Amino acid sequence: PLLADPSLSSWRFSVHTLGTKFTRDEQDTMRQTFRGILDQVKGPVRLKEPQCEYLLIREIELDGMGSPVSVLSSTDDKNNNDNHDSNNGPAKKRQQKRHCADAIAFYFGRVLGGARQENRGLERYTLKNRPYLGPTSMDAELSFVMTSLAQVRTGTIAFDPFVGTGSILLACALRGAYVVGSDIDIRVLRGKGGDQTIWKNFEYYNLPRPEIVRSDNSLYARHFRHHQRLQQAQGPASSSTIAEPLYDAIVTDPPYGIRAGARKIGSKFDQPRPVLEENRHDHISQTKVYQVSDVMSDLLDVAARTLVMGGRLVYIIPSFQDFNPETDLP
Repeated sequence: PLLADPSLSSWRFSVHTLGTKFTRDEQDTMRQTFRGILDQVKGPVRLKEPQCEYLLIREIELDGMGSPVSVLSSTDDKNNNDNHDSNNGPAKKRQQKRHCADAIAFYFGRVLGGARQENRGLERYTLKNRPYLGPTSMDAELSFVMTSLAQVRTGTIAFDPFVGTGSILLACALRGAYVVGSDIDIRVLRGKGGDQTIWKNFEYYNLPRPEIVRSDNSLYARHFRHHQRLQQAQGPASSSTIAEPLYDAIVTDPPYGIRAGARKIGSKFDQPRPVLEENRHDHISQTKVYQVSDVMSDLLDVAARTLVMGGRLVYIIPSFQDFNPETDLP
């Protein structure tokens, strides 16, 4: 009855292919399978902002890492065929690995949540809408996935020690968290001037300004108060030097040297020139290469010291198809 309801003034038919990509012609071929059903829809077709959306989901088999399952297929060796002599026997077969795109299931239904309109849902938070971006700005959808894994919600405190342009921190703030971020690169924190700053991104979504600090995560204990439990402290506890663990979640994208190299405070010289006392108030320290193994070790150390009981650490790590969590995770 819903399909034939004349009150549905506009509609569209979307195709989602999980794990594979298909051309527009291939998707149209899939739509034709439902031609008999769609002919009953009375309203006009509208691809943008329809009142009703029908969805076809095509599922293929995926491996444990979420990639299409690879299969071996045999093909004739062209070089062998070109030089083939009838007296040398049949042409050799060459094994080639390819992704299996055979469908294991199709799902068809109506989107009950209604049409996705402009400036609603994730479209409103895409990177292209933000005043300030950088080469390492995290994708909006992935940022929300990370905040969901970290259980970020209203009233929690979230920390990003490699904040960059603040994409992950912005997603935490949109979930209602109080956010704190730090980074060693003062140029990224200051932005490009004018409207191109981290704070302008937060203002764009009517969010309160985040707490941003220029600091080196490898020297966290020197920049912030020690977060050590009172019962574990040595000697008399002093509220001025000892604080309880602070963060409910640490959500971050550590630098791995792929898009941006990791840096920490230090000098390439064995005996760097000391900074005069009168210049310390606005001095920006030199930096040196920060090994990836040290990045992860320091991140885990900060998480162990500063997360509340039950708090979560969520971070991005690049991997290949042969990624092994037992050996590749720190």
